[in-house]
Amino acid sequence: MRADDVKVLDATTLDRLEITLDLHTRERVPVDRYTAFSWSVSRHHMFEACKRRYYLNYYGARRVIDAKDRLISAVWWLKQVTSIQTWIGSVIHTAAQEAVRAVVEGKELPGEKVVERANRLYRAGLTASQRGTKVEGQWLALLGHVYPERGFTLDLDAAAALVDDLAHTFLDSEAYALVCENPEHVREVDEPFQSFLLDSGSRIGRVRVFAIPDVLLHDGEQITVIDWKTGDVTEPGIHKQAGVYRLYAHYEYGLPEEAIRVQISNLGNDGETVDPPGGTPPLAEAGEFIRGSIKEMVDLMEDVTYNTVSIRSFPMTTDRSQCLRCGFRRACWRHEDVDEQS
Repeated sequence: MRADDVKVLDATTLDRLEITLDLHTRERVPVDRYTAFSWSVSRHHMFEACKRRYYLNYYGARRVIDAKDRLISAVWWLKQVTSIQTWIGSVIHTAAQEAVRAVVEGKELPGEKVVERANRLYRAGLTASQRGTKVEGQWLALLGHVYPERGFTLDLDAAAALVDDLAHTFLDSEAYALVCENPEHVREVDEPFQSFLLDSGSRIGRVRVFAIPDVLLHDGEQITVIDWKTGDVTEPGIHKQAGVYRLYAHYEYGLPEEAIRVQISNLGNDGETVDPPGGTPPLAEAGEFIRGSIKEMVDLMEDVTYNTVSIRSFPMTTDRSQCLRCGFRRACWRHEDVDEQS
């Protein structure tokens, strides 16, 4: 991201931006694969944490090319902003994905190559963010570069060391060993757009639910879903995610819930395999959770056919500490007065 990409916000006001966004997100335009309503656990978490961030991410930043408006474009650029911790997680997931696919193809990568790949991608991301360019075809803008007055939440030297440590831990992890021992059982490796259709029980009807397992193994009788985690494995949201993985596997492969297990690979703690906090929810519980979340989102829509919403239904969070970790804070005029608490 370059400074000019969001500089237009300096010449307007919050009221003017909100008017522009409201007109944009209430416009009745036929939906496509990118603008049709869908659901995921990450979408749910954002909705629960801050309604305004949810609105900006899923509505304000959509159809940016068609809008032909510099304010809408600025919001789209802010959507690309991410934290250094999230970038590290993406780096490790990419390295793990490539390593697992190599094993499945019978071309297991030497450990030093996996570590080198992670370190190289991490450094390339830092450079791309600084220069306002893409890394491997994707835009990356780190919070510490977009909001330099706040700096990074993690020292960059410590971040580099963490990447190296996590890559080594992945190679020594119980989950990676399981993959190497049973490559013929691997059916999915972080496949894009993995989803299933669920009757939402709301006025929107069936909804596409996204669930993208990091690794899914199927031995004919049992499915094992592996989820790599580089952070806290006790977060309650992991429990919900595990339920969605189980429901996805049930819909996709037709196995009963007792034949589907979800394992968390704790890369932040020696690569041990642990159960999701609170275990993996039953299918019925997972379905109820998703339908309840969908209903809350759909209730805020104006027109479900066109997936239109008004900004008035999505207030900003009152928890200013969240703003420190949010790339959209410039679009909320909270980039200068967010609380210093973490």
